[in-house]
Amino acid sequence: MDATSTKRILVSPLGWGLGHASRDIPIVDTLIKQGHTVIFAADKPRCLLIKQRFPNLETIPFPSFQVKFNKSKFQFFPLLWVAFRLPFYNIWEHFKLYGILKKHCIDIVISDNRYGLWNRKVRSIIITHQLRVIPPFPFKWAMPITEYLVKWWLKRFDEVWIPDCPDERSVAGILSKSNGLTNLCYIGHLSRFDGVDAESVFSGFQMVVVASGPEPHRSFFVDINKKIAQRYCLNCLIIEGRPENGVIPRCIDGVWIVGHLPDMQFALAVKNAQHLVLRGGYSTIMDMLALGLSGLIVPTPGQTEQEYLAEHLSVKGLFRTVKQSELLNIDIDIMRSNRVNCCINTQLQERIKQL
Repeated sequence: MDATSTKRILVSPLGWGLGHASRDIPIVDTLIKQGHTVIFAADKPRCLLIKQRFPNLETIPFPSFQVKFNKSKFQFFPLLWVAFRLPFYNIWEHFKLYGILKKHCIDIVISDNRYGLWNRKVRSIIITHQLRVIPPFPFKWAMPITEYLVKWWLKRFDEVWIPDCPDERSVAGILSKSNGLTNLCYIGHLSRFDGVDAESVFSGFQMVVVASGPEPHRSFFVDINKKIAQRYCLNCLIIEGRPENGVIPRCIDGVWIVGHLPDMQFALAVKNAQHLVLRGGYSTIMDMLALGLSGLIVPTPGQTEQEYLAEHLSVKGLFRTVKQSELLNIDIDIMRSNRVNCCINTQLQERIKQL
C-alpha cells in the first residue's frame, strides 16, 4: 500500500463490558496489516484490553456512556433512565469528536455502537448488530418506535457495518435483519479467535465461567457460579472480564478467579473445560462459535438483547440457556461444554480494502 492510500483511523468502542472492544481486535489487526495507522479511543479497561494485543498501539482516553442495573431482575426504570440520558450523551460525544479529529488528523472514524461518533468532514462508520432494540416487557408494542429511533441515528453514518450474515447463517436473528437503510453492509462474524488453534494443551479446569456486563449482576453471576463449583467440588476458573484486575489467577474460597486472560490462554481454558457457563453477550457468542464451542448461556436479567439471543440460539440448537434466578438449582449436566460446527463467515478484509 502506497503512502497516499494509507489512512489515520480512529476506532472507538462502547464501554458496556468488553465485548465491543474485543470484537474490534480483528478490525484493528486487519487495518494495521493493510498499512493504516490506528488510534484507539476508549476508557481505561478497553484500552488495557487492546494494549494486551497491540502494545504499541496509540490509545487516547474517551469514556463512553455507562449503565448500571439494579439488583432486581426487572430493569424497566434503569433502562428508562438510560433511554432518557443516552441522546444527550450522544450529542456530547459528537461534539467531543471534533477536537479529537483535529488534534490527531483523523481520516476515518470507526465507531462500535457509539451513535454520536460521526462527522460530515470524514468518512464515518458504525459497527452494530442491533438494527432494532427490543423494549422490555410490558412495552413490546413500542418496538417499531425503537426501530425508528435506531434508524434515525444510523442514517447519519456513511456506512453501517453489521457483524453478522443476512442469510440462514445469521446468529443475531431479528436484531440484525435489514431495516431498509441503504448504508448497511454485512461484514460477517467477528471474533478475536478466528483461526486460533488451541487443541494441544489441557488447561486443568473442569469448569470455566465467562463473566461480563454491568454491575451488580456481574458480581451476582460470579458468586452463584462460585457456589456451584464448591457444591460439586469442581476445579473452576472464573474469568471476570476486568482487565484492570490482571492476568494472574488468584484462588478465593477454593475457586480460581482472574480479571482477564490473553487470547491463547483464554482459548485453552474454555476449549478444555468440561463445563462452560457464559453471559449472553453477542461478542462472547461469536467467540465461542469461532472456537467451535457451545455451553450454557445465562443472560443478564432485564437485558432484552441477551435474553432474545439466548432464546434464539437455544431454539437453533447452538446453546442451552437458563435464567440467572434458576442457575443455582440446575442439574450440572446442563452446563456441560459441547463442540459445535457453526460456519463462521467474514468479509472484513475485503471491506477494509475499500476504505
